[in-house]
Amino acid sequence: MTSYVVNVILPFSVAKNKHPWQTIHNTSKQKMQKTNLKSFVFSDKGSIVRNFLGSTLKEIMSAVHAECGSLFLFDQERKELVLDSFFNSKELHIAGLKHRVGEGITGKVANIKSPVLVRDIKTDSRFNQNGYGHYRTNSFMSIPLLSHQELLGVISISDKSNREPFSEKDFAFVVMICRYACIISDNLASSERLNQEKEAFNDEKKLLEKYATVGKLAAGIVHEVNNPLDGIIRYTNLLLTKINLDSVAHEYLLEIKKGLTRIAKTTKSLLEFSHQVNSESGKIKSYVSINELIHDSLDAFKNKISLNNIQVNSNLDNNLPRITDFGISHVCVNIIKNAIDAMPKGGKLEISNGLDNGTIFLRFKDSGTGIPEEIKARIFEPFFTTKSIVNGTGLGLAISHEIIAKYGGRIEFQSQLGTGTEFTVLLPKENLENA
Repeated sequence: MTSYVVNVILPFSVAKNKHPWQTIHNTSKQKMQKTNLKSFVFSDKGSIVRNFLGSTLKEIMSAVHAECGSLFLFDQERKELVLDSFFNSKELHIAGLKHRVGEGITGKVANIKSPVLVRDIKTDSRFNQNGYGHYRTNSFMSIPLLSHQELLGVISISDKSNREPFSEKDFAFVVMICRYACIISDNLASSERLNQEKEAFNDEKKLLEKYATVGKLAAGIVHEVNNPLDGIIRYTNLLLTKINLDSVAHEYLLEIKKGLTRIAKTTKSLLEFSHQVNSESGKIKSYVSINELIHDSLDAFKNKISLNNIQVNSNLDNNLPRITDFGISHVCVNIIKNAIDAMPKGGKLEISNGLDNGTIFLRFKDSGTGIPEEIKARIFEPFFTTKSIVNGTGLGLAISHEIIAKYGGRIEFQSQLGTGTEFTVLLPKENLENA
């Protein structure tokens, strides 16, 4: 009677869940080491699931005394199987090997999503060799790795050390281990996702704390600057009325006024930013129409849109209810302004909104210059801007980000240099009037 004992190396996050596979121990690991197998692992580092499945393959080979094994992982985007790990007693040049679903033995097993035992490939009508000539024996097992009927990959085992065909007991054992491996892979993937979400949450928390600190500092600076600034502007305007229009002094005063206006604009932006990151929202609820806000924002830039020869196409949902006013108008104005600035030589601006699966969406797509890859991660940082000091303070998107956070929503963007940028604002439907 054949007995199987396999050692499975479980990560701590899975081990503490007391999975039943933990009760299986190893007595045959040394036998595998004596076969002097060469290992070829082609996957990138970093995926705990991939590493686990590679370890599982080796342990299965040890348990059933196989000298050859492979792990193909399914690429969801390209819809193909990519060789991740390969173990054999002789060297083969197969790095980067890929199969389409339905192509070759591995592809066929992936297509039917059912484990296969072949005792003799020469007499098995299902496969007709299919490039199987480089193995030492004619028997193999191929098992699809499935998670909720979704394909993860395929494990194949061949070349039993005693040159005998694999038995039904071998097959049943390997199928059972592969099923356990899929369950554990699910748990590992969930654990990875939770860790990533936790890291993202911590990063967001740190960013919000940074915003709050900057906001409080900004409020203090604005208060100290605005009082003397107001007096300077008043006296400058007064002097302009007293000095001859053709004098050099008058030109100097106009330049002074331009500089003072820029300072006033900056302090106003700082004050808005401070209010957004430190104010308590929702005390008194008021509602606004998103469509009206979009139309008003476009009207505010009507001259610049015409001057830049920009074509505006709007596809707005007229049945969309009003939304809680947490400052969504600032978001619309800022994104539209950025889109116009990105198209100095003309282009197209497409604006749409609506309700999709319980989420309000606002989409702004321009055909402008696009955002360089190296700055994409920074565009929501306070004071970060690629514009000149005359045209931007670097607070527009930072304030928009905070406003959207008050709705419990998020802002996403896609951009390609030289092609354009698309911003999408997503807000929960609970923000709608009478939701």
